[in-house]
Amino acid sequence: MNQFFSAVSAGFVPVMAALIIGYGIWKKAPVYDYFIEGAKAGLHTAVDILPFMIGIYIAVNGLSASGFLDFVYVVLRPVFSLLSIPVELLPLMFLRAISGSGSFIILQNILEIVGPDSYTGRAACAMSGGCETVIYALALYFGVTHVKKMRHALAGGLIGYFTGIIVSLIICNIL
Repeated sequence: MNQFFSAVSAGFVPVMAALIIGYGIWKKAPVYDYFIEGAKAGLHTAVDILPFMIGIYIAVNGLSASGFLDFVYVVLRPVFSLLSIPVELLPLMFLRAISGSGSFIILQNILEIVGPDSYTGRAACAMSGGCETVIYALALYFGVTHVKKMRHALAGGLIGYFTGIIVSLIICNIL
């Protein structure tokens, strides 16, 4: 069964590309011209997104290098201990809203320290899967589309984010 899924996985992209090209040729469409137009549009989108990604990267590294995040961790540790929330989850809770790839590095560190079968490990995995990179998504999408007023997007996104954290902790505590 594993070999079957490996073969399907390896052949999926080439088969889909061949089907799309074949369909385009059958419909007498200029497939190559469409491909070039799409590549140009994709490159333009990448160039439009780049300044926002650099800004987010600089902001995250600036907060980290300034020691502000360490200060926040020190302040919130007693609160987390009082609520019986593992303090190892604190960096993940903060970074997941900003950076998906950065939060996966923190998740890996948590799993190496406490193990995947512990309450902390299960909660970290649930948070990684159940919480969106709200600030990253808002900064990127609203920046690229030049929307100036987010209205309720930030509040709604953060409510959903914190709900995901709370539900992750509750479910992993029950299970």
